[in-house]
Amino acid sequence: MIRKIILASRSLQRKALLSSLDLPFEVIPADINEKEIKDEDFAVRARNIALAKAKAVSTKHEGIIIAADTFVVHESGRVLEKPINLEEAKKMLLLESGTKLKVYTGFCYLDKENGIEHSETFITEVTFRKLYLEEIESYVTNMPVLTWSAAYSPAYHYGMSMIKSISGSMTAFTHGLPLEALVPLLKESGFSIRPNVQFFNQFSKK
Repeated sequence: MIRKIILASRSLQRKALLSSLDLPFEVIPADINEKEIKDEDFAVRARNIALAKAKAVSTKHEGIIIAADTFVVHESGRVLEKPINLEEAKKMLLLESGTKLKVYTGFCYLDKENGIEHSETFITEVTFRKLYLEEIESYVTNMPVLTWSAAYSPAYHYGMSMIKSISGSMTAFTHGLPLEALVPLLKESGFSIRPNVQFFNQFSKK
């Protein structure tokens, strides 16, 4: 019998990344108030939010629970959440241009059957290249920037081009899910790990 895998997130980026593995899963977002979980240490806060999400889902559903939470902190110390409108998104991107950010990705994996409870925070340091006003204008007009923390997403090609360098977890940064940590945990839970070739083929067809 195949055990149920639950992604406790409605993030399309996390869903796409998890789909790259040849394992069935379902999406059941956690119903928690993230703002109630506070800590001056950003790494602790991110981990605690991910843990709270996983435990909230585990109280109502059986299976392996995967949860994550990501937020972005500018070098000035300002936390960059989802912009409330396009003007704020534009200001965020202007602020980020040529500067450094830290991306905190809290991650939690719960497998009660095998006694596995793993949670940690991945910190990725990111440097933006200089962004030009015309590309910022086009980006905020044509991309769903209001759904992204800090008004950008490196999960899509143009978003990748805005980044000069990164240091840390690639997939925690690009998709909000550290696949390099998740894969060994799934293996420990007894799953056979292999790439989802069908998922890849849908992007490689000419």
